[in-house]
Order: sequence, then structure tokens, then C-alpha cells
Amino acid sequence: MPSSGNMRRAGSLLARLALRQAEPALAVGAPRAMMAIGSEALPASTVTPSALFSKLAISRGFASSSDSDSSSDVGDWDFQERIVYPMPQVRVGAPAPQFAGPAVVDGEITKISLSDYKGKYVCLFFYPKDFTFVCPTEIIAFSDRAKEFEALNCQLIAASTDTEECHLAWIRTPRNRGGLGYMQIPILADTTKAISSKYGVLIEDLGIALRGLFIINPKGVVQHVTVNDLPSWVTVDDLGRSVDEALRTLQAIQYHAEHGEVCPANWKPGSKTMVADTEKSLEYFSEVKEDESAFGNKLKVIGSKAEYEQLVKSAGPVVVDFYAPWCGKCRQIGPFLDTLVDKYPGVTFAKFDTTAQPLEALTADLGIKALPAFRFFKGGKEVHEPVAGYKKKLLEDAVASLAK
Repeated sequence: MPSSGNMRRAGSLLARLALRQAEPALAVGAPRAMMAIGSEALPASTVTPSALFSKLAISRGFASSSDSDSSSDVGDWDFQERIVYPMPQVRVGAPAPQFAGPAVVDGEITKISLSDYKGKYVCLFFYPKDFTFVCPTEIIAFSDRAKEFEALNCQLIAASTDTEECHLAWIRTPRNRGGLGYMQIPILADTTKAISSKYGVLIEDLGIALRGLFIINPKGVVQHVTVNDLPSWVTVDDLGRSVDEALRTLQAIQYHAEHGEVCPANWKPGSKTMVADTEKSLEYFSEVKEDESAFGNKLKVIGSKAEYEQLVKSAGPVVVDFYAPWCGKCRQIGPFLDTLVDKYPGVTFAKFDTTAQPLEALTADLGIKALPAFRFFKGGKEVHEPVAGYKKKLLEDAVASLAK
């Protein structure tokens, strides 16, 4: 443990350092949003002398030293340093964190900011590292389709924590040697890692970004976020993202913004949309059908009360399967019903969807509750006790008796 004398001297030095570094940050109109203290970054708006001293005291720890009071040189101490990055600030539906930094644009190093693209959509996507493996396939794929995004008033921006010089060297490397070649999109250099941190994709221990993609609307509001984890810090590569999906998502966001209607799963331009209303959405859902084959592909479908009454009043033997699309047991017994159809060709097998609108009232009248349920008819009359549930032997015994 360090001696009390050395601790006092260290504390005095830290206090002086805190006050000295606080002065420019505390000045009225100080231009810096972040203030560096050693290897830490603090928001200037929250900096006070006491706050600085507190932060320094917390983030610096004495690792080891002699217990002697004879040393007055605080520089003899080893310091453990911890970098403090901005907290993640991204939230869907909220304003996107502003950023500015060096970037490579059209083969030249320059500076870009989010405000440069005010009035446009922005698709900002982070990747882990330059000169890796999956990363160039993604960046090239997005760049080669930049015109499609531009046609939708959207600016693509790639970003990593590598330097702008590294980006430029990668661009100047031929594609057949793992380089990027000609780029139609800016590549942002987040060397301070502040942007990655604000957007919640920074892996602080590694100093690299996850594969995060953010779609920001012309008002600067985050509309969409996807982030992929890394399978291993050794390779820092995983699954490449789909340009088609990013483009489709952008198109869906823009369609909703323009028309107010919502886009269902797998929607593409030209596909049917729906109105987000309990009643009006039924126009879309009315065309959504269950896979009837899951409930026995060889069974006759009963579609109305009249069809049911006509069937059960017929002279021949009839088995009616009452089911619901949500019923797991109903699905499981479906293939077995198909085998019974083949085994007993003289028996008519029919299925009755208890959730179908034309059959809901009849379901209640018949007292159908437990599913699946089976009823048996012959000569226009019910001739056997109903069978309810997943009971294959009971069901086949009833069908065999019916078929005699």
C-alpha cells in the first residue's frame, strides 16, 4: 500500500492538474464538446473543478510502489488508465447523434458531418476493420449500388475506427488483392471512437466497431437499427449484411412516410400494404390463408353451414375433423388422417375450421370446445361417441367401426 505522505502528494498533484485542465473547458463558449484528461474524455458541459478531480481520482489507481516516504516524485508511481467514451445515444424514433470527422471521398481525404446531408436520408453502416475479409465484400456491395440509394434521396456512409490514411490505402489496393478499389461512397474515419460509442457499436476492449447499420430520415431521426455481434475477437469477421435488405427497408420506411400505410413482412415495392386500423387491416388479412395441407391434405374442406349439413345427412359414413389453425395437436394428427383416408376408402373424411368466419356460429351451436374433435355420421345420423384430442387409436377404432 502507498504511504500516506505519497498519497497526499499524489492527491495534490491530481487536484492541480484537474484545475489546470478545467480552465479552458470552463471558459464561456468553449468550442470543445469533449475535454481530454489524460486518456479520458469528459463532456465539457459537465466539467467543474471538483468533477474533474473526482473523475481523475476514480479513473486513476496506484498499481504498486515502495512504502517509503522518502520519495517525493509522484512520477515514480505507475498509473492504471481507463478511457471514458461517450455513452450510447442512439434510440429509434429519436434524433440521431451528430457527428463530424475525416473521411475519404472520391479518393481524397476531406471532412464530412451528418449535417452535410440535411434533407436527405442517411444509411450509416459501421464495420470492424480495414484490410480484413468480410468487410470489403460489404463495402464494395454497398458502393456498387450507391446509385440506387441516391435515387431514393439517401446517402450511404461507411465507417470504422481506422484512420483516414488507412482507408485511402485500402481504396488504392486493387479488389483482386483484397482492396476496395473505386468507391462511390464516403468512408468515415472514427479514430477517436466517439462516433462508434455514441451509436452504441463500439467494443471498448478492442477499440473497433460492431457491424451496425442505421437509417436516418431527412429530419435527422433514427428510423432503423441493426447490429451484429462478432463471433470472435481473433477474426473480427462474421456474416456480411444484405444490400437488398437495407434497400428494401429504406423503401418501406419511405413508403410509409409518403402514404401512411404500413408494410407487412417481406414487403417490396408493388406489394400490397395495409392500413394500421383494426377494421381496415382486415382487407389485407382476408387474403392471408392457412396451409390446409397441415391438417390433412386428403380431407374434404367444409366451407359453410350448408355444406356441413348436406355432408352429415348423406347416407354414407362420414368423419368430420374439427380443428383450429392455432392448435398444435390438430397439425400433428393431420398426416395420420391422410393414412386413414387411404386405409378406409369407403369413408368420407372432412375438415371443419372452427375459426372460419362462416363456421363460427355453427361451432358454438355444436358445442365444439376441445380440439381436435372428431364426430362420426352414417345414414344421416351421428352414430358414435365423439373423440377429442390426440388419440390415434381411439380415432382409428371409431373409423373401423364406422366403415363396417
